[in-house]
Amino acid sequence: MNKIYEYKTTLLKNPEMDAGYIIFPYDIRKEFGRGRVKVHALFDDVMYDGSIVNMGLPDYIIGVNKDIRTKLNKTYGDEIQVKIWERKD
Repeated sequence: MNKIYEYKTTLLKNPEMDAGYIIFPYDIRKEFGRGRVKVHALFDDVMYDGSIVNMGLPDYIIGVNKDIRTKLNKTYGDEIQVKIWERKD
């Protein structure tokens, strides 16, 4: 069974475009042994498949696209509950 990472976080906005993201608050290299990881994510009650990546920011992030934000009825600055586990595909 994959380890599940569960935490509350704030939905952040990319200052250069209408794009949302959350920070993955763990050391990705320590947890997964590499710098990019495909994951399943549950944002509140909405499923999403994506990747933990570094997009030139100090932290590793997961994108939260407009479709997901609409389903969540949330916007930048709102708090969301997150569950993340590694995808094996």
